[in-house]
Amino acid sequence: MTTNKDLAIRNIEEEFEKLSNLILEQLQLLDDLFETRKAGKQDELYEQLSKNEQKVDKYEIKLDDSIIKAIVLYQPMARDLRRLFAIYHMTINLERVGDLVNKIAYTLLEIKNSDMLEESASTLHNMLKVTSKMVNRALLSFINSDQEFASWTLMKEASLDEMNQKLLKRTIKAAGLPKKTEANLNSLIDVRSIITSFERIGDHATNIAESSIYALSGSNVRHQDFKNE
Repeated sequence: MTTNKDLAIRNIEEEFEKLSNLILEQLQLLDDLFETRKAGKQDELYEQLSKNEQKVDKYEIKLDDSIIKAIVLYQPMARDLRRLFAIYHMTINLERVGDLVNKIAYTLLEIKNSDMLEESASTLHNMLKVTSKMVNRALLSFINSDQEFASWTLMKEASLDEMNQKLLKRTIKAAGLPKKTEANLNSLIDVRSIITSFERIGDHATNIAESSIYALSGSNVRHQDFKNE
């Protein structure tokens, strides 16, 4: 027999899946920005990014309210409570991923004609693909009850951090700071901002994966050392 509690939790899970798909769409739109050079097409992408961001904010508020109500009204048992808390934490991280996607997109707009972006675009695009895959697998882990996907995301964080450091060093070398103008320095700062944003997306994907493992097994794996095999 399906109870009101079951219906409430199912509704929360469905809304969370919609939010997840929306964030994945935002990451795809950002990927499209890296792929296209056409001004008209870019304008369309920025417009869609902005519309989706408003939807993300609404989903976050709705999920927060629904989770609180479900806990207060139905006093769910340990397994359901664990799942609701996991969704709550993952929702926070997804909203922050959405913020970072928009930050990256508009930073790209500010430096679109700079030599610095031309030097770094390929590697930045590769970082986007890695972080998008991390977010996707972390979410699939929770939605499909697949702990291996969550573990993969945790292990991938180390390689993303290494990629971050290599790109920063390459960008600094390419800039030739002692000889370059203030414009180049500003571009360097902007590129660093994009790099940091990608790293933060990877961090949030890791948080989502940790929440997924907690929901699936009850194990708290935060701060454990995961390395690529």
